[in-house]
Amino acid sequence: MSVYLKGLISILACAGLFAVLAVPLILRKVPRNGAYGFRTPKTLSGDAVWYEANAFFGWGLLVSSAVSVVAMGILYAVGGLGPEGFIKASLTVLVAPPAVAVLCTLLRIRNWPDSA
Repeated sequence: MSVYLKGLISILACAGLFAVLAVPLILRKVPRNGAYGFRTPKTLSGDAVWYEANAFFGWGLLVSSAVSVVAMGILYAVGGLGPEGFIKASLTVLVAPPAVAVLCTLLRIRNWPDSA
């Protein structure tokens, strides 16, 4: 199996996992906890902030997963990169979209009041 196919499968699997993890957040099914969700001091301060922030982040994570899948498909189909370049581009395709979702969520919640 080539490095290109391994990279494609790996990135698609990770994007799929991110999408699966996003759905319970979107549906507001994940209570405040110490392991799963968008955990900041602000989001852990109360249920209202927790569920709103995690639903927003869940949508961002779901969209970022779709962006990663499309970008990876294009990267694989177009080709033209050597193995090292392909691996670096693949990691960027995997990391950058969820990082944008995190940043957008941080920006959205920055002015929200903490729950008491």
